[in-house]
Amino acid sequence: MNPWDQRARRARFLADGFAAAREILTFYAGLADWQGSVAPQLSAFNKVAAVIPSLLDLTVRSAPALLAEAARDFDLSDSDRLLRDYWNSRIRHSTTDFFMRAALQPYAAGLPEGLDCPWCAQPPQAGSLRSQGDGQAFELTCPLCLRRRPFPRRRCPGCDASSETTIANFTAPDFPHIRLLACDHCKGYLLIVDLDRDIAAIPEVDELAALPLDLWAVDNGYHKLQPNLAGV
Repeated sequence: MNPWDQRARRARFLADGFAAAREILTFYAGLADWQGSVAPQLSAFNKVAAVIPSLLDLTVRSAPALLAEAARDFDLSDSDRLLRDYWNSRIRHSTTDFFMRAALQPYAAGLPEGLDCPWCAQPPQAGSLRSQGDGQAFELTCPLCLRRRPFPRRRCPGCDASSETTIANFTAPDFPHIRLLACDHCKGYLLIVDLDRDIAAIPEVDELAALPLDLWAVDNGYHKLQPNLAGV
């Protein structure tokens, strides 16, 4: 099973258990299926624009209403410019960001070693913990290529603060394998998936299910370091 199939399968599993995020998880499952189907076609950046029409069609048919409306209004003639702007991090936090990111993810995930994704240096999509030696290793998931990289566990991935008085972890009973790392220095937060507590978890998928944690964080004055594909 390839990584896109694994993400789709995990999203469908989570959709059955988390009603608050069911709509977006169900849509994401179909999106991951689509990303897996187009990934073999994306051997070069200039091929990405060609898959956007099928992404728009999928979105119109199965996305939440606002995203489906954005797909209907999308100007295909602007695809090349929008893709390059997004790739170079010149983003506007608009609804078009979703289409650029969804189309570029399978391209970026297939980059060979030595040709790095420029977004790996951007704020992460999610974090994860896994056993390593006598403790747990902390890794960050890139929002574009979805690869993981190690990061010091006691530092903020947003501003690099390290004071124990400014960084805190919050949990909720409904999400025993997910915690929220919040920094009072930059007011950023990140959802962290404990892979030891749920070996089937996939950070970039499971964090979509934790919508109540996102809402709690926003209500308490924090902002997410990197919005997910749902725009949260």
